[in-house]
Amino acid sequence: MWHIVAIGYLFVAVMFAAAQPDWVRMLVYLVFWAVLPTVFVSWVVLVRHRNKRMKAEEAAEQQRSQDKTD
Repeated sequence: MWHIVAIGYLFVAVMFAAAQPDWVRMLVYLVFWAVLPTVFVSWVVLVRHRNKRMKAEEAAEQQRSQDKTD
């Protein structure tokens, strides 16, 4: 679901940047409205997945250690 929102946002940001009369202004709009937010959101999603995976691994290791002591 969030992929559709991301694609729509990128489409609007790129079209908005493409509508600028000067290429420098277009590049600034493209970087600040499309590239940086996309990189930030991708980083946040990556960190959340990594933390979730690490938490699951810790829980599995803790469960294994409890099983060995029993």
